[in-house]
Amino acid sequence: MLIVRFLPMTAVIYMAGNLSKKKTVAVGEGTLSTSNTLFTGLLIAIIIIIGALTFLPALALGPIADYFTAIR
Repeated sequence: MLIVRFLPMTAVIYMAGNLSKKKTVAVGEGTLSTSNTLFTGLLIAIIIIIGALTFLPALALGPIADYFTAIR
């Protein structure tokens, strides 16, 4: 139980340590700036799309399930 509990914690700490040691990349044509409106718009769009994909199946299947339970 201790291994299952503490293994993910140590993995996250190890990953954070490796990410902190990475060198920064110079700004160029292939980098995405996180301080402009394009990044903010893309981030908000992705959050909305993932949220919609989470709730739409339940919204679509609810009336169908209600129809089949009302038939009896």
